[in-house]
Amino acid sequence: MTANDTATTAVPAPAAVTGPGVQVVAALLRRDDHIVLVQEQRDGKEMWSVPGGGVERGELLTEALVREVKEETGLNLRAVGPLAYLVNTTTEKYPSTVVLTFDCTEWDGEIAVHDPDGKVTGAVLLPLTEAKAVLASSTATRPEIEPLLDYLDSLSAGRVWSYRDDLPIE
Repeated sequence: MTANDTATTAVPAPAAVTGPGVQVVAALLRRDDHIVLVQEQRDGKEMWSVPGGGVERGELLTEALVREVKEETGLNLRAVGPLAYLVNTTTEKYPSTVVLTFDCTEWDGEIAVHDPDGKVTGAVLLPLTEAKAVLASSTATRPEIEPLLDYLDSLSAGRVWSYRDDLPIE
């Protein structure tokens, strides 16, 4: 080997994936020691999570968040709060999904579900301890529940969570 040569270890490139990249927003709607949870039907299962959903083409994240909160809870989001945490997942169905969850305290109105997709069947404002128990027993995916419970325990913002096929990547 000469001085201009460098040793390299061949690392295979990841296989190319096809399918949609998805942006999702979620709102942790907090009021004192209570939070809003939504009940959803997905793949024949009933589950609990925070309100949120996909960002539509041409829509800003904040616009999507306000729309999703209104559709799934009937509540008016007056201000989008700070970013609580970000989740990056990859599955066969959705090879590149980014979920941004915002901590929102400025909202008003009465809970009334108007989900045009027909998936959200209920919404409730629960005391934090009860909400955490409901979330811990939810059939929602690990990327939906683990970061949320961690954030509710610490309220430490800014963490990025990564999952491949619902398994955490550290």
